[in-house]
Order: sequence, then structure tokens, then C-alpha cells
Amino acid sequence: MDTLKSLLSPLTGSSQTNPIQDTLKLVVLGGTVETARRVSVSAWNGFIDSFFLTAHFSQEDYPYDWLMHWLSKQPAWGRSREFDITTRSVSRHGLTQSTSGDLEDDEEGDTEDLASRRRRKGMLYNSSDTTHTIYYRGHWLRITRTKRFSDYGSCAELKISVVARNNDILKRLVLEAKREYEKDAEHRVHIFMADTSYGGHWRWNGARQKRPMSSIVLEPGVKDMILEDCKDFLRSEDWYAERGIPFRRGYLLHGVPGSGKTSLIHSLAGELGLDIYVISLSSKGMSDNTLANLMGNVPSRCIVLLEDLDAAFTRGVSRDDKSTGAPTSTSSSSSSTSTSTAKTKEEKESDDGSTLSLSGLLNSLDGVAAAEGRLLFATTNHIERLDPALSRPGRMDVWVNFKNATKWQAEGIFKCFFPSKPTLSAPPAEPKDPKDPTSGDNLAVPKRQGRTPITHTLTEEEVSVLAKRFADGIPDDEFSVAALQGYLLKNKSRPRECVEEVGAWVIQERETRAKLKKEKEEVRIVHVW
Repeated sequence: MDTLKSLLSPLTGSSQTNPIQDTLKLVVLGGTVETARRVSVSAWNGFIDSFFLTAHFSQEDYPYDWLMHWLSKQPAWGRSREFDITTRSVSRHGLTQSTSGDLEDDEEGDTEDLASRRRRKGMLYNSSDTTHTIYYRGHWLRITRTKRFSDYGSCAELKISVVARNNDILKRLVLEAKREYEKDAEHRVHIFMADTSYGGHWRWNGARQKRPMSSIVLEPGVKDMILEDCKDFLRSEDWYAERGIPFRRGYLLHGVPGSGKTSLIHSLAGELGLDIYVISLSSKGMSDNTLANLMGNVPSRCIVLLEDLDAAFTRGVSRDDKSTGAPTSTSSSSSSTSTSTAKTKEEKESDDGSTLSLSGLLNSLDGVAAAEGRLLFATTNHIERLDPALSRPGRMDVWVNFKNATKWQAEGIFKCFFPSKPTLSAPPAEPKDPKDPTSGDNLAVPKRQGRTPITHTLTEEEVSVLAKRFADGIPDDEFSVAALQGYLLKNKSRPRECVEEVGAWVIQERETRAKLKKEKEEVRIVHVW
């Protein structure tokens, strides 16, 4: 007690002591009080946190997308008192995150006028660094969304805390969010692009609507063969492991431009439920290490797409039959002249689009560090330019040749554009529970005020006759599938006129090609002289 009175004497002024001693006493007293405060706060926070279970989710992984999509459907999430308003209605993962507080104009007007202009909708997003409370299955969830910054840019994080004895409630929440997300995303294919900055990483590029396999018109048996081969591979992981074979499969799609190679890959991804990871081998900054890092970080179940494989080690823009990708004499002379200028080594390296080597590409495809379980698709317009080591079995197991459209393909494409017995209006839909994730309100489909009426009414017999006439007017192996689709798109509401004018279109296309060929030859002659 005497010691306590001695410490408090500078505050009470009850005794006259040395000022230095009083100062020391105050320092000791203040330090003791502060230490006691910190210990008590730490003990109290530890006591409270012992009842909380906390899960962290990063934007760089899929569970973050699942939970953000699930939260967007919760009424309490839309009633936040601090939010940001934006017109970007599509989230990072491609699904529309509509909340109950969104700003939507219900103004009615001319249907054609509304369809001709893009209508913007104000979306409400909860601000970062805010905490929200949501009631879920008898538990109160405390949800905080933060944002951290690094050399790669910003990355959002989600923290969910709940008072519970075990983590069963959080597991149930994540699984429920995953199921709802997959139901809403089952009609979309996610596209990821290779980003060569910072050593190489994958950047989400968008989500596309799945393309039905019926819209791909190839020679009989080709489409089914590729689809069945992919399905057989995906369910044969144990078979590969038992025999010590790397669990990888490669497909080489070669042929003329515009023959449907990329469209087939898009359709296969939708049919198999896989995402597409696209790599441009000629992009700036692509190197052996970057490609190896990218190929090593792809998921086990996905499609890796290498487009224009023949142009991987060239910077030319010509893709005709006579082009070899080698520098022309003009470019060589200009490059020799430029070497006389005072350029540093770093400037020369920055001008190169890619430093990728053939050995680096081969090692990334089937090296020790190469990912397994992925479907590799490579496209090229000139298979004769590929090195035999690149196209051998084990790297490219299945070869598919894509040619110009045949009459059989022309007939099939016409039937895809003009189906028989179209409906002028949508049939009445069965009433659905608005809380059902599969209902129209929750699917990622843009809402429209009205449908564009279909002007043609053709029976199945009329479609067959017109398709046959259209195919008869198309010469075999002369026009690409893309060219036929372009012509049909111009006449999408004129099936009969489309058939009658196909002969004139063929003549016009031939004249245009001859003119372009002549101009190209003249340019080459000028370069030679």
C-alpha cells in the first residue's frame, strides 16, 4: 500500500518529492496502465475469436467467384448502406451480378428503338473495406471484402466469419455457392489469355455463350470422332497412370483459313464443360521460361489453345501459300541499315516480339514440368512449315484436316441458318419459383423488351429444297465456311432471295479474288525492282 501511495504521489501532490523521481514514477505508472490495457484487449479479442471461425477467399481463385455470385442474390447484400454504382454489369467471371438495389429503367417505348440502341443499367456493388452481416441457416455471417495491392495490380479478398463450433457451416456455404454458380454458368465458356508480364500468368478475358455442336458443320464423322476422343481421354486418367503414360492429349487442326477450326474448339469446350486457355506464341515478351510457367499453371481439366502455330517464330503478317515467314530482302536491307544507328542491346531486345525457341516450346508441351490432364489444341494454316518434332505423336496425337466447304457442308449451313417451322412468338413458359437458380431471372441471359419477329415461314420440305438449290450453286472446295456464313448473314431474313442470288455472289467473289491477286502481284514486282 505504501508503494502504491508513493507511485500516486505525483498525481495527488500529497508529498513533496524530487521532480525527477516524480517523472520516473509517472513513466512507470503509464507503462503499467498501457501494458494492462493491451493485455486485456488482446485477451478479450482472443476470447471472442475463439468462438469465431474465419475463412479467407482470394479473387485469384474460383471460390471467390462462387461466393460473390451467391452474395449478389442475397437481399441483405443488396441493402448495403455503402456501395459503388457502375454500368459494368458483367463481373470478372462473366455472370451478371444483379442485386435487389440495381437501378433499372422500366420505361416502355418502341421495341425496335429499344433494340437498336444499347440500354445501360446501373449496378450496385458493395464498397471495399466494409463489413456486412447476413443470416444463413441459423448463423450470423460477418462478411468483409477488402482489396490488396501488389506489383501485379489490385486483388480483392473476401473474409467470412461465423460463430460456430466447427467449420461445417462454412463448408455448406461454399458448396451451395458452388452449385448455384455452376448452374448459372453452365451455358458459358470462360476464356483465359496468357499474359507475359511478370514472368507469365493467366488473365481472365471473358465468358462466351456455349456454341451447340449442331451449329458446326463438318464432313460426316469428323465432329463425332473428335468429341468421342476427347471424352474417352478425360475418363481414362487411371488407364494412363497404370501404364506410366503422361496424361496428355494433343490435337492438330490444320487447313485453310476460315474453315471452322476455332469454332470447333469453342463448341467442344462447351460440350465438355471446360475452360479455354489461349496462348499467342508470337506475343511480345514470350520466352521459354514464360511459356513453361504458363503451361505449368493450367488446370488439370481445360483446353489449351495454340493458335497459328506456324507463325510462332516469325513476325511476318503474310499468311499466303508462298510466304515462308523469312524476312524479305527489303526488310533485310532496312535492318542492316538500322544496325548502323546507335541502338543499345536493350532497345534491340525490346523490339523483338518473342524470344521463344523451338526447344522451349517442345519442353513446355511434354517436358517434366508440363501440366497433365489438359487437352491441347493447335491450329495452323500451313502444316508443311511445322517441324516434325513438333507435330509427332505424343505432342500432336490427332490430326484433322480442314478444307474449303463442300456442297454437303453448304447444305448443312443453310439449314442451320434457316430452320423449318419457326415460331413467331415465344411459347408461354411454365411458371417457376423466382428463388430457383435455374429460373430465367437468375440465368446469365440479357433481358430484352421484345423479340425480333422472324419474317420467313418455311416448312421442312421447303427448307430442304432451298438448301439443295443453295448447295448446287456453291462450287466444291472453293469457298471457306466463313465466306458462306458471311453471305448467309447478309441474307438472314431472305432465304428465297439468298438462293436466287447465290450465283451472282459466286461470280462477284471470283472477280474480287482475281482483283486482289493481281494487286498483290503488282506489289511484289514493285518490291523486286
